[in-house]
Amino acid sequence: MTCVGVLGVGHLIKHLMPALMKTGRRFVLSQRNAAISADLQKRFGVEIRENTQSIVDEADIVIVAVRPFQVAALCDGLRFRDGQILLSLCAGIHLTDLAILAHPAIAVRAMPVIAGEFGESPTLLCPDNEKCRDLLAPCGPILVLRDEAEFEPASVAACYFGWVQNLIGTMAEWTSENGVSPETSRLLIAQMTRAAGTLVRERTETSVDDLVTEITPPRSLTGLGLDHLKDENAFLPWRQAGDRVLSSIVKKQD
Repeated sequence: MTCVGVLGVGHLIKHLMPALMKTGRRFVLSQRNAAISADLQKRFGVEIRENTQSIVDEADIVIVAVRPFQVAALCDGLRFRDGQILLSLCAGIHLTDLAILAHPAIAVRAMPVIAGEFGESPTLLCPDNEKCRDLLAPCGPILVLRDEAEFEPASVAACYFGWVQNLIGTMAEWTSENGVSPETSRLLIAQMTRAAGTLVRERTETSVDDLVTEITPPRSLTGLGLDHLKDENAFLPWRQAGDRVLSSIVKKQD
């Protein structure tokens, strides 16, 4: 049975573990964030180790899931082995740096989001690695990227994931303020957002602009609201937010 070691047991791992357990692998977790580790042990029967090197010694795949500025200190002095995989879930840490820390193990980057708990995370992977694909598959669709030049702008989508939740909250609050129950408002806006995403995902033969045109004929209510958003240049700040995050990622790597 493949053994997966997890270094850094925080918010992300807490929400990915229900999906990761579906792979049937054996998981050994560090005590970094002891409360979450203990909770996962109680829920899923995972093993806990105090000694980080002992986790690396046992694992075929070592997942690192800490803040980017913590990676070097965490991996410093650890002894990896040939054929082992270091799978980083840490934003903004370049493969070149990971390869140095993991030598002679193979370095791989991935970017899931916490919706993996429900099998709904679009998970970035670079470079392609069959063992990592199999491990992360229960979290949602795996998107293999050609190189890190593609990985970095794609990783901004993980931030977009958070921005959209804020938008959902704003529209759910507006709907509730106009007389719909808070519970119905939340479900309605969340499901409507999912419906829009499903349409864009499935109808790949049609451009997004054409999909919007289909539902905004002259004098339509959808068009009325969309015209207002365009008049207010409401979509430009979203692009600018993407630029700002990408710029920050690139700057940290230089």
